[in-house]
Amino acid sequence: MKRNKRTMVMAHEELTPLTEHILSQMGNEGSSIRKRLKHFYRERATNDPIPYEEPLEQAM
Repeated sequence: MKRNKRTMVMAHEELTPLTEHILSQMGNEGSSIRKRLKHFYRERATNDPIPYEEPLEQAM
């Protein structure tokens, strides 16, 4: 599956206490899921400006 490069995922990096509890009960599998969730929750964005930020037409 391809992702749009301009997609931005923003969330808190901290997991909720309930999620932490469930993942701790899962053992090794829970720790690998925790790592993937932490990675997913980090802010993702490109440094390139979005091309449509400029006005499409010149003001008169």
